[in-house]
Amino acid sequence: MHIYLNIILTISLFLASCLSNFDIIDKGISLINNPTKAIANSILSQMTLEEKIGQMFMVDADSLDNKRNLTVLTENSKELLAKYKLGGVIFFKNNIVSINQTQKLISDLQDNSKIPLFISVDEEGGKVSRIASNLNMHATVLPNSNIIGNTKKSKNAYLIGQILGKEISSLGFNMNFAPVADINTNPKNPVIGVRSYGNDEKLVAEMVYNCIVGMQDQNVSSVIKHFPGHGDTATDTHKGTVIIKHDIERLRSIEFIPFKKGIQAGVDGIMIAHIKVPNVTNEEIEASLSKEVVTNILRNELGYKGLIITDALNMCAIANVYGTKKVCVKAVLAGVDILLMPIPFEEGYNEVLKSAKSGIITEEKINESVIRILETKIKRKLFEKTQKNPEKELGSQQNVEILKSILE
Repeated sequence: MHIYLNIILTISLFLASCLSNFDIIDKGISLINNPTKAIANSILSQMTLEEKIGQMFMVDADSLDNKRNLTVLTENSKELLAKYKLGGVIFFKNNIVSINQTQKLISDLQDNSKIPLFISVDEEGGKVSRIASNLNMHATVLPNSNIIGNTKKSKNAYLIGQILGKEISSLGFNMNFAPVADINTNPKNPVIGVRSYGNDEKLVAEMVYNCIVGMQDQNVSSVIKHFPGHGDTATDTHKGTVIIKHDIERLRSIEFIPFKKGIQAGVDGIMIAHIKVPNVTNEEIEASLSKEVVTNILRNELGYKGLIITDALNMCAIANVYGTKKVCVKAVLAGVDILLMPIPFEEGYNEVLKSAKSGIITEEKINESVIRILETKIKRKLFEKTQKNPEKELGSQQNVEILKSILE
């Protein structure tokens, strides 16, 4: 399916030979200790700068066909995948028409990608359900997260994560932008509310931890959101600027708690919000573009080693201020690994490439991000082509019974 599968097989054989040799050289020991990194580095060494930058872009499916509703792979889509070597695609409700159509579109996208794609979706349950809201998919209809939080049993979050992982992976999705790790501390919040597990940071943290484990047990990458915490807001970044006036000590004691627990769970990705935290950054800049938030706090202080992903870069809070070119470069310089939904993505890609060639963005920084991306794809077995039966998994009697037991 993918040409880099040969690299993985070759390195696996080498590692096996090292294990059978008592005279293992230092390099062999290093590879054995972290074979995933060894494979990722081997793939990286054969990639062009253009291919590396492509891996950092996750586009909405419609951007692959001139903003038309993408439901089948088109020639234009194939050309764009071949030209930009994209790292991922996100689906929305309009891309998900039926079970067979969705599974085929995902399979066709993967077959036309040199390196396997992250195929992502926002499937939280409740009000944010791109798949289960379509009756044609006959998926298990899950409640809003606050209902799960109200049970006070963190095991229930694990079971929900497991159901989500099983059902969406049967279609070919391998990444889910869920669960919400925000704490619902502001009853006037127009965007979080019932999507949060509750207003107690410790309860939310336990729920987040267990949902992540349940989902990633099914080899679906969980991406928690929206760091540094979107719970105490009264406005929506989809519509305009959002400012939180908390200082760093308040964030450490409340908002960071679920994210720290998510890091302990080994979460594959963390989404950065477009909120401004001027009392933390000491400047009027969105968290998603702030090196202080992305690198100094999330990467260094909290010790997070996984993928850092922007919230959608077409949202008004950011797109109306900077434009696609500038916002992509600023996010990469802040320390972000994956740029989600810059529109038009071609402008963002070309500007990041131009900045890399001129030295504004170092290739070392790009390599660090791409290694994290490749390691995650290897860990989640994206290089191994498997075909599941979604008709059997979606809305299965077992999943329905599990949900019933949770809600009793």
